[in-house]
Amino acid sequence: MTNVSSKLQIHLPSLIPFGFIFSDNRYTYREVFMEGQFEAVVEVDEAGQWTSFIWDCEMEEVYTAHLVTAPAGAFVGQVRKAYQSILDRVEEACCVALPFSKDQSNRLAQLIKEQWGDLPDYPFAKLPTYGAFRHPNNNKWYALVSQIPRDKLDGSGSKEEVEIVNLKVDGREIAELLSQSGIFPAYHMSKKSWVSVLLDDTVDDQTVFALLEKSRYLVGPKSYKAAQGPDYWVIPANPKVYDIDTEFAENKVVYWPQKSTIQAGDIVAIYVTAPVQAIRYVCRVLGANLENHGESDIPTEKKLMQVELLAQFSDDVLPRARMMDLGVRAVRGPRRLTEGVIEVLTSEVKNLH
Repeated sequence: MTNVSSKLQIHLPSLIPFGFIFSDNRYTYREVFMEGQFEAVVEVDEAGQWTSFIWDCEMEEVYTAHLVTAPAGAFVGQVRKAYQSILDRVEEACCVALPFSKDQSNRLAQLIKEQWGDLPDYPFAKLPTYGAFRHPNNNKWYALVSQIPRDKLDGSGSKEEVEIVNLKVDGREIAELLSQSGIFPAYHMSKKSWVSVLLDDTVDDQTVFALLEKSRYLVGPKSYKAAQGPDYWVIPANPKVYDIDTEFAENKVVYWPQKSTIQAGDIVAIYVTAPVQAIRYVCRVLGANLENHGESDIPTEKKLMQVELLAQFSDDVLPRARMMDLGVRAVRGPRRLTEGVIEVLTSEVKNLH
C-alpha cells in the first residue's frame, strides 16, 4: 500500500473529473497496465486519505514484489516504474502542494495567506524545508518554520522530529510565555526577543495566530498610531471577488470580516486592488468583533465589523503611486496608515474625527 506524500493534499473536487468513481463512501480509480497483467488501484476516503496498490490480474491477488527494497529483476523494475508513473499523474492532477509537513503548520500558513496574502519562502539551500514568512514592507522575517529533533527544544533526549515556528515577542512577556506548555526559548535565534512554538496542537491555533500577528507587527515598519483618538487603517478589497462599488451604492452601512485589531471608532480606508489600485472609500467602524448571524457571503465562524461610509474618493486622490510616496508601499492585508496618508484623509473628509 502506498500513501500520498505528507506535503501533498488531495483536492477532492478534482477526483471525479480525473476518472475516479465514488461508491461506498470512497473514491476509486483503476487503470490497467503492462498489457493487462496488472491494475493500479487508487482509493481516497472522504477525509482525503489516499492509499494505492497493484492488483495482479492473472493471480487475482495483491502484487507486492515492487515493494521489496532488495535488488530485484528487470521485470519488477518495469512494474514499479509503470505503476509510479500512474501515481505521478494522479498526484499532478488531484493534489495540491502543502508548504510544510505538519497539519497545524499548514493550517497556520493558510490563515496567514487569507489574512495578509503572505507566502513562505525557503531561504536556506542546505535546509530546504525551513520556511520563512516576511513582512512585505521591509522583507524581515516574522515567522520561521523549521523541523528539529525534539531534544533540541526540550532537552528530553528524544530524536523525534518536530515542527516549530520561531516568533518575535515583547521581551517583557518572555517569562509568561515560557510558562505555557508548548512554548520554548527560541531555537537558534535571540532568546531575549524570540520564542519557539511547537506545532503539534499543544498550543491552539488561535493562540499561535495571535502570537504570529504580534510578531508581524513587531518586525514591521511602525506606521502611525495615535496616542489619543481613533486608529487609522487601510484594508484591501479585490473587485474581482467583491463588488464593493455596488455594495456602497446600495448601503451606507455594511458588514465586513473582522480584520486585525481594528476597533469601534477607528477610521478605515478601503484600497481597491488591481486594476484600480487606489483608496476609493473612507469609513468609520461602528462595531467590531461582532457575531455573524446572517451575512451569507461571510463564513459564520468569522467575526464581523460594521463600517459606515464617510466619503468616496476619485481614483486620482490616493492612487498607489501617491500612497507609496507617503509611506504605504503595499496593502496585502490590514495595516495602519502613515501620518502622510492620514493628513490627506483629514483634508479631504469633513468631520473625520
